Amino acid sequence: MPDEIRTCLLPVLSQPEDFSGSTAVILDILRASSTITTALQAGAAAVIPCQEIEEAQQVARQLSDATDSEVLLGGERMGILIEGFQLDNSPARYTADVVAGKQIVFTTSNGTRALKRAIQADRILIGSFLNLTAVVNELSQCSGIIYLVCAGTDGAITGEDCLCAGAIAAGLQGSVAQELTLDDATRMVVDYFQTQTGRTDGLLSAMRASQGGRNLIQRGFEEDIQLCSARDRYTVLPEYSHKSGKIVSISAD
Repeated sequence: MPDEIRTCLLPVLSQPEDFSGSTAVILDILRASSTITTALQAGAAAVIPCQEIEEAQQVARQLSDATDSEVLLGGERMGILIEGFQLDNSPARYTADVVAGKQIVFTTSNGTRALKRAIQADRILIGSFLNLTAVVNELSQCSGIIYLVCAGTDGAITGEDCLCAGAIAAGLQGSVAQELTLDDATRMVVDYFQTQTGRTDGLLSAMRASQGGRNLIQRGFEEDIQLCSARDRYTVLPEYSHKSGKIVSISAD
């Protein structure tokens, strides 16, 4: 069982070496971690995270030359489709008929960078509201320190990532027998989650009001907020493999 939960409200607030020996959960709720979860649920073979556009293009070329499986480029900059990419960062685009059996090389403004920041963690999971219970159940079997890593938006703390961190921490508190040590940031996100979800449609309203939510509304992606706020829609559990550099499903329906 885990001993302690720490929440990193922004990746830059922790040093890469801080994650050493821990289990890290990457949270970019609007939208990277929700989209990765959706893609794997839809049957994508793997998601390969990259920090930069040029890196993603190079990886995609190498994979296309080395494998028989189809490779897609997915991601965003400033919330919109990158020129030359087949997919943006909307989970609605990652349907089974588009991604099943394919590898997706993926780069986003915040989520993939958060993953790279936590690369020294022993395990790296991808969390979202869509697979909340699957994440909590897996973490309850882990030992040591758990880091909840909020990706933020353009260097600023965002409410939607904090909400999911709070949901995971609250779920863990209710699922493990022993008392967990929570750092101050984790206590804050738990309180925030419980306060915001104490009323009807509280989660969706809080997601819409967050910086990430407002950005999506401005750019015409309001539907994605509702998609990403659906709790336990999937059982898939994405995990990053240090060996392969790919995110794959370790649990499925």
